[in-house]
Amino acid sequence: MASIDESIAVPAPIGMIVEDSGADARRARLSVWSKTIYGTGEMVNGIATTALTYLAFFYLTAVCGLSGTQAGMITFIALLVDSIADPLIGLISDNTCSRFGRRHPYMFGSIVPLALSFALVFSIPATLAGMSLFYYVVSLMLVLRVCLSLYYLPYLAIGAEISDDYHERSSIVGYRLLCSAIAAFACLYLGLGGLSANPAAMLQRSNYLHFGWMAAAGLILVGFAAAFGTKRQIPRLHRAQQRSGRPLLQLIRELREIFHNSSFVSLFLTCLVFFVAQGTAAVLALDANQYFWNLPVSVNQAVLLTLVLAPVVGLPIARLLQNHMEKRTLSIGGALVFCVCQFYPPVLRISSLLPDDFKYLGTLLVTNAAISAVGLVVSAIAFQSMMADAADHHEYLFGVRREGIFFSGVTFSVKSASGLGSLIAGIALDAIHFPADIASRGLHPHLPVATVLGLGWISGPLPAAITALCVLPLLIYSLDQEKYRLIKQALNERRKSASSRRTDAP
Repeated sequence: MASIDESIAVPAPIGMIVEDSGADARRARLSVWSKTIYGTGEMVNGIATTALTYLAFFYLTAVCGLSGTQAGMITFIALLVDSIADPLIGLISDNTCSRFGRRHPYMFGSIVPLALSFALVFSIPATLAGMSLFYYVVSLMLVLRVCLSLYYLPYLAIGAEISDDYHERSSIVGYRLLCSAIAAFACLYLGLGGLSANPAAMLQRSNYLHFGWMAAAGLILVGFAAAFGTKRQIPRLHRAQQRSGRPLLQLIRELREIFHNSSFVSLFLTCLVFFVAQGTAAVLALDANQYFWNLPVSVNQAVLLTLVLAPVVGLPIARLLQNHMEKRTLSIGGALVFCVCQFYPPVLRISSLLPDDFKYLGTLLVTNAAISAVGLVVSAIAFQSMMADAADHHEYLFGVRREGIFFSGVTFSVKSASGLGSLIAGIALDAIHFPADIASRGLHPHLPVATVLGLGWISGPLPAAITALCVLPLLIYSLDQEKYRLIKQALNERRKSASSRRTDAP
């Protein structure tokens, strides 16, 4: 057999491979209905993360009265604790044996407390203030984030397991991202929909309360739909491959193994850099649109909704390109397009090179948002499909399926980096003297010119420059289609050998 990769050393012992009864099923393509039902689970993450990213920071600062540093610290603490819990959640899921498989018990058990804590985050009593408010929100955020991980990590692992086909995995990711776009659109429309008729709605506490409980009902609906809908796919999934030893020592060993996987290290570092930058940019989006761009509410909504609707256009483009280009190339190219689109509009605005007419400015910003979102979708589909391929690389190296802990390692980098980005955003807002009590200053508060220009720099060019650095780790990712084919061939030979040895045993 041809050499697969310099980083793939001695293959794992055949004795570590268990008989795989679902291998034939995973080679068959999934129906459109099956991929759609699976994709609905992404709506749970789409609703929760969109609300926490685009609405929660503004709500906690402008409406509830927390300082930027306090709001950023809340996000940082919650994501840091959650990211530390992720590897343990992944390990437990990987080793679970039940009649509902390895993943589904956690999806069923986490969705109700997830929805309840989400609703309470947006129902903060007006009587809370100061440190009491800080501790209250921290507690709710911790519950919300951990419950989201308990649902989302097993859900992601299912997506990596239900197909062994190189291109089918990209299709599965595409359905996921389409459902995510629908959920994000619904979330923002529900959260911002009343603003066109009443611009003051963004600063009214009661609107967030209604939004929180309506979105919580949506979380329960799509969460259970995906959990029940994917039960029929359990026979396609891999069985638990348990190892002996104490849980803590086992966790340490599993983490050491995944960081000896060069494919994983590349993806981990890419996520780390990207989400430090975008954690900063995302939480500042509403503030930047409102106070740097001074956009009318209708344009503000159009920009945000374009960002979440553009995947509908990006999906067929990604599908067309993936037939002619390697996943790594697509991921790098899409990320660079996104960086350029994030960088240049604020710079042109600061340099007084953009028109003040909202008709033309709005058109430019909406078009730019669409192009950047398409670039991001093309990059994300390729990237997430690469994650599933790298999980097979991990099985080749170490002889065990560890999708749960594998994805938890990547989500650890996402969450810790996003938390750090939110903290940076909060500190940056305070550094440019952005007021924490802006809701009490009316719809059009006067802000110093230096504060407005500073908001432009920290919400666009700075995160764009950091994002560009995420391309560097992707250069060490080396799994192309041919190398992946050889890995799958080697894994299939191991499983056949393991099966024949069991058959021949007395």
